[in-house]
Amino acid sequence: MLFGSTILALTSFLGNSLCAQENAPQGTCVDPVISSTSGPGSICDGESATLTATHDGEGVNWFDAEVGGTMVGSGSPFDTGPLTTTTSFWAEAYNVGTGVPITGGARVTYGVNQHTSVNSVTSPWGLAFNADVDMTINSVDVFIADASPGTLNIQLKDSGLTILEDEFIATPAGNSSNPVQFTVDLNWFVPAGTDYNIVAESSPDMVRELAIGGFPYPIGTAGTVTNGTINDNDTNATTYYFFYNWTVTPGQNCYSDRVEEVVTVNPIPAAPTGASNQDFSPGDTLADLDVTGSNLTWYSDAGGTNAIPDTTPLVDGTTYYVSQTVDGCESSLLAITVTEVLGVAENQFSNLVLAPIPVKSVLQIENKQPIAIIEVFSILGQRLLLFHPDQHNVEVDLSSLAEGQYLIRLTSEGQSITKKISKL
Repeated sequence: MLFGSTILALTSFLGNSLCAQENAPQGTCVDPVISSTSGPGSICDGESATLTATHDGEGVNWFDAEVGGTMVGSGSPFDTGPLTTTTSFWAEAYNVGTGVPITGGARVTYGVNQHTSVNSVTSPWGLAFNADVDMTINSVDVFIADASPGTLNIQLKDSGLTILEDEFIATPAGNSSNPVQFTVDLNWFVPAGTDYNIVAESSPDMVRELAIGGFPYPIGTAGTVTNGTINDNDTNATTYYFFYNWTVTPGQNCYSDRVEEVVTVNPIPAAPTGASNQDFSPGDTLADLDVTGSNLTWYSDAGGTNAIPDTTPLVDGTTYYVSQTVDGCESSLLAITVTEVLGVAENQFSNLVLAPIPVKSVLQIENKQPIAIIEVFSILGQRLLLFHPDQHNVEVDLSSLAEGQYLIRLTSEGQSITKKISKL
């Protein structure tokens, strides 16, 4: 079913702290209380917020105004969906009570034995009605003339013809001369409102009466059957279709005072500023690049999925990506491609040899000047290996590393150079 208990969330049309709805018999209903609400406080533009309400009711609805307004969701937790501006939400808890059942609503029985099944060309056939109060349609009766058992497809529609309930009911065999009265159990909840339809999408041969008029037919004090309806047209004031002897139970809901929860929406900041192409000296790291922004975060990829520390050594020809974060909101990325300017280090490592590249286990390093320090970093800037060889020719065992890309930084006489290597 499409309606069911969920539609209880829609029954807050009469304001705050309402108990014992007008015209409904008095029953037992206790006003609930919301003790607190909570949410993220602030989010970034385009994000959703999850709100909760602590209460002693049977459920909770969320509205866009303190009084009246539109219901925007139900339940706890409640997801607001994407927000673009600071927004207030009001939580309202409810309890569901019931009045005294009303029997014999609408037209109780037929006067003229005219029977037919629904014609698929003009389907559906049924009745239009108003609900003056929240109510549950417990059952309706139909009079079956079909000699064989069949199936009744019965539906409830709102004023916009949205199907709220849709059931297939097995019907017994009837009699064309003396149609068999059959009770269709429904238990459909209907909020107070106008222009509902209860219709047969398809049916066995059942009684409907032509040219009798008599509308409107009261449903006790709970509502009124206003017209016949055929092919979703509610203006047939002369034909009574199928559904007799309504039994309904008026609703009697109680509501708490509404409690506000504000979600502040912060704008997404612009990307940090800086030249898209920058030079660096051997040994420089991300922190040495010229970038203006707050709370910078560096990434190795354009998608911003691999964050790297600003201590990551710069590698010639590599593009790095950086964002800034303001009020908890991260900007888009600025891409910076770096070019190494060797200067003094050019002489220090003029005869540098790294072999083999890619390396499988042992990397051979040769240099004109003795190498004092060797550091191996992950591509994300984490230092994995550290050596102090102080030699011209060094063998570095990389067999402990997994396959992939790495950075190797060599330091000689206070000058450093960083290279990217591949490990098989």
